[in-house]
Amino acid sequence: PGACAVDEDASLLQTSRTAALEAAGLEAFLMAPKPGLHPGVLGGEAARQAAMLLARERGVDPPEYDAVEVELPWEARPAKEPLARCGATASQASGSPDAHLAKAVTAFCDAGIGHFVEFYVDPKYQATYDRVRDKDGWIPRAYMTYYSTEEKNSTWSGQEDILIQSLTHFSDMPVVVINFGRLVPKSWSPERFPNMVLMHAPNSTLGPKTSFNLNKLTAMMFTKIRTGIQLDADQFANRGLDVMFKRAEEETTADYPYPVLPVHWMSRDKDSSDMAKWPEHYSWSSRCPDTPKQAYRWSHSHPTWTHFALPWIAKWASFVLAPKQTDAPEWIIKHGWWSDEPILNVGAWVDGASKQWCKFDIPSVWQFSNFMKQIGHVDMAKDSKYYPHGIAFMYFSAHDAKNPEESYKWMQRLWNMTEPDDKHMEVMYDGNWFPDGAALKKYDPKLNCLA
Repeated sequence: PGACAVDEDASLLQTSRTAALEAAGLEAFLMAPKPGLHPGVLGGEAARQAAMLLARERGVDPPEYDAVEVELPWEARPAKEPLARCGATASQASGSPDAHLAKAVTAFCDAGIGHFVEFYVDPKYQATYDRVRDKDGWIPRAYMTYYSTEEKNSTWSGQEDILIQSLTHFSDMPVVVINFGRLVPKSWSPERFPNMVLMHAPNSTLGPKTSFNLNKLTAMMFTKIRTGIQLDADQFANRGLDVMFKRAEEETTADYPYPVLPVHWMSRDKDSSDMAKWPEHYSWSSRCPDTPKQAYRWSHSHPTWTHFALPWIAKWASFVLAPKQTDAPEWIIKHGWWSDEPILNVGAWVDGASKQWCKFDIPSVWQFSNFMKQIGHVDMAKDSKYYPHGIAFMYFSAHDAKNPEESYKWMQRLWNMTEPDDKHMEVMYDGNWFPDGAALKKYDPKLNCLA
């Protein structure tokens, strides 16, 4: 967009922010000079509003690459108490979040991997955690991302920093960050990220046949998030992503107790037309002929979930992390190395979990130029078996954001587009743009993915 359009957007945005400040009774306070302001002095909800508004007013910061060592909660004296552990008791009404958590904890404890259920709130973020959790100790809705680095200056730190900045700006929901190492970016603080809760947990994937990304599954289960959206480090959020919380609650229920993943940009089915242009190893294959056959197009491992899915996640995660102790299917053992995405896909095929989101994790950051300019494309990632007219894209987040400097530039372009407008619709399919999922469904009732 040209400079005039950017100025217009910025002016409209400032008007809406000023109105919000006035409504909160905070405008005079926030607009006055305040060297060394600490929003916590306000107390309560006013402090939260002030902190969030200040965080959003500051603009996007360059990515933070530098990390520092922190004391891990289980090393503190006295030791901190984890959110869940083997042998702990809690009220477990049938069908409740606690009942589903108890089943997940029991599956791990019975398999001899109970130490992996222990997640700890960082003491510096305890006040934020206390504010965002409910009376039963659950965070009703939250984003979740996970992180580890062994380097004091790393790309991983820069990626996570941009992701959390985007969520702080474009969302009002908490973001839970799980650190599976000892280092965290030095600029992270409750003041900079008022809705962030930092947790620490032991790395569950130190064995030779497991991927670090299996930590994603333990983080989904044992952070006590009732409804969650998982985002990887190499993503960033755009406006509108919060709508997926309500949709997650509508799709993952007592009658459908499975996470829902977005459709992948590849089918990974060797019999589908889209794989002809890719090397053979891009198609799904297994060392064991008894491995279940592919039933649906491949799903990308950026799941949404609710507490109803915890027992199912625990079953498949424990099969991979402790196959002998859990009497896992022989094909899991023969296949060998597993990561989060393959086991979530194959588990879904076995149990008939067929739901897929339309692609809310856009495959590459540069494709956001289509959103900015509202350029429609036909046959996006089409295949001959599952999506003959392509998949629908929902421009709620970017994936493959592996270069923090590039992501920073895109954040600068997207930063002021916080409110819906007539110029930028988020859903694109078959060359057309749609304002919402209902309009998309009306256009193509047979489209397999959910919007």
